[in-house]
Amino acid sequence: MRVSDLRVGLGLDWGNASPGCVVFAAALPNGHVHVFDEYKFQRMTAKDVAAAVKEKCADWGLSRVPSCACDPSLLPATTGEQGEWIGLTLIRHGLPVHRVSNDRVNGWQRVHEALAIDPITGTPWLTVHPRCKYLARTLPLMVQSRNNPEDLDSDSDDHACDATRYLLMGGLRPDTGRRTPAEVPAYSGAWWRKMSGNRNARGVLA
Repeated sequence: MRVSDLRVGLGLDWGNASPGCVVFAAALPNGHVHVFDEYKFQRMTAKDVAAAVKEKCADWGLSRVPSCACDPSLLPATTGEQGEWIGLTLIRHGLPVHRVSNDRVNGWQRVHEALAIDPITGTPWLTVHPRCKYLARTLPLMVQSRNNPEDLDSDSDDHACDATRYLLMGGLRPDTGRRTPAEVPAYSGAWWRKMSGNRNARGVLA
């Protein structure tokens, strides 16, 4: 199955002095979401970031750049404000960003739910390809905030994780209600794990 055959979404956490990151994810037919690529950048203009993302999309055979969920601070909240915001520059150069909520508690809850184990496959609803080294390295390192246990420590290297949070808040979420246990194919890997009672995760983040 090709990436171009799937519904693809992007998530962006902007950075200049600090790193920024774009994650590329696809909604799979079984209801899972798979992060299949990432782009980490630092000290780059919005024009150059947009160009790099467009190039990656072309490499994956996508006929257009998918919608990209981002921090609402990148775009003006009202019309008529002076100056060109970063998000508007990205849009002008071909990266169609859109604002999503930056409510961190709700956002991290979406990530937490996406990392839960699908009882059918025994793998997380959200999986990450090994090529996404930045996200795969930093996501397991996230720790709770000392001041708010519902939030994560924002002083950590959380840029790829924030991009994933925006991605999930932007609508590309696992469809956890799509299947029932009766739909597990007989003698498949999931069937054997179910029969043996072994439902441990097999994903990159296990």
